[in-house]
Amino acid sequence: MNIFLHTAMGMLGGLGIFLYGMYIASEGLKKSSSKHLKEFLKKVTTNQLFGAFAGVVLAAVMQSSSAATVMVVGFVNAGLMTLRQAMGVMLGTAIGTTITVQLIAFKMTDYSLLFIAIGSFLFIIGSSTKVKSIASIFLGFGFVFFGMGIITDAMAPLQTNPEFMNAFVYLSDHLILMVLASLLFTAIIQNSAATIALAMSLGASGTLQLETAIAIVYGANAGTVVTALISSINTTKDAKRTAVAHAFFKLIGVLIFLPLTEYFAVFMESIGSDIERQIANAHSIFNIVNLLILLPFCNKFADWMLKLIPEKKETIKEVKYIDPESLEVPTVALMKTKKELERMAKIIDDNMFIGIDRLLRNKDSSKHDTIIKNESKIDVLYKSIYHYLQKITKKDISDDESVESLKYLYINSDLEEIADSLQQITYTLMKLDERNIKLNDKELSGITNFYKEVRINYIEAIKGFEGEDKEMAIKMIQQSPGVLRIEKKLRYEHFHNSDSESSRLSSTYIRIINELLKINQRTVSISHTTIGLI
Repeated sequence: MNIFLHTAMGMLGGLGIFLYGMYIASEGLKKSSSKHLKEFLKKVTTNQLFGAFAGVVLAAVMQSSSAATVMVVGFVNAGLMTLRQAMGVMLGTAIGTTITVQLIAFKMTDYSLLFIAIGSFLFIIGSSTKVKSIASIFLGFGFVFFGMGIITDAMAPLQTNPEFMNAFVYLSDHLILMVLASLLFTAIIQNSAATIALAMSLGASGTLQLETAIAIVYGANAGTVVTALISSINTTKDAKRTAVAHAFFKLIGVLIFLPLTEYFAVFMESIGSDIERQIANAHSIFNIVNLLILLPFCNKFADWMLKLIPEKKETIKEVKYIDPESLEVPTVALMKTKKELERMAKIIDDNMFIGIDRLLRNKDSSKHDTIIKNESKIDVLYKSIYHYLQKITKKDISDDESVESLKYLYINSDLEEIADSLQQITYTLMKLDERNIKLNDKELSGITNFYKEVRINYIEAIKGFEGEDKEMAIKMIQQSPGVLRIEKKLRYEHFHNSDSESSRLSSTYIRIINELLKINQRTVSISHTTIGLI
């Protein structure tokens, strides 16, 4: 068989096993840490050092700086993280993925089959999600190391091939070309660790000199920006700024190190035992030094990004926070779903509840169209959130995530029903306007007061949901019987004291009361869901 075909088969097959192993390990890490990841991300503060540490952890869990960076862009887009907070986190993500490269340099390829054996055994005997997640971690890293071994063996024959060696000699004299080639390859496979692992295999086989391998490290780090930039295309301005800032961070790092590559290689040789260890150390030191240089300027970078990408008035999208990329990390996808539900609840309060209030008080007919249009927005949001949650539930998620998904499905349905009822009240009031019929002062006053109580309950229920405040949710549930008493009183007074005009309006009056009662029932349901009664 042709030497190049044999090498290509070994390299591609080994790379496939490597990437598959990274995927399995990442899935296992995400499942085992999902419960803590949500709380951890909530604690990211304006302290850039803590943010950088958060980035290290996130990338270590994702096992890909590209994926971690895309996730950070998503956090900013969802409002889970500010632009300033994201700066430090971005720098930290680069360090998180150096862990895998360091493990490879420890000659873990010799123990790949042991990792696979442990992972397989745990899968067979394990019944809980936690044990299977740990099994995935062992299996994943086993495949990573096994794939790395296959790549190294496949590269060995090339060190005696003059054509291949001449090509690398040429590239060794043109490091910028090697950086660009490495950047392109990383952008295609979306995994910088895999690119560096190839460099380590080439180095171990004697094909690659250290300086050229370090150029590959530069390109692999720079290549991670492509995925983030693409993911930011249809996002908020701050998310775009985050992706662009990340690109600048990497570019600055490469520009600082590239002219010093010769001295950097000498330094790596002095502290590393073999070329694989030297390449792994170069990858780690590049990112650590980059972080130390740029971390003090993170807030300044955020200010520069605001000037570079100024704010423009954008068309408001029906769906703002949820995105397909986040589905890869169900914990994050659920956090974004919650943000979308909170936004949905705010639209209902700001544009529909308030509109009904003005219709009742001032007969502001312009509010009819506003309420109806916003109900259409709520329908779009409801469908989008429903399908998004269905996709989450099809993932291999934990029991806690499954319960959380179910909660959000309930609340999504409740909010949509509340919007429907507000629309029905609007249609009823429109009919009254068209017929030039008015409720008498007593009936109007009764409905207005009833409406106010229902809205107060709604606001408190949403606050309880947003803050995961069970005490507030319980308080709202306890207030509900008061609303029922008001409803019974209004109904009784209407039938007991009705005159001819009220009798004619009876069905309209009762219809409005019934819709307000439905809204309150759905509001109570939201509070029940908040405290876990589903």
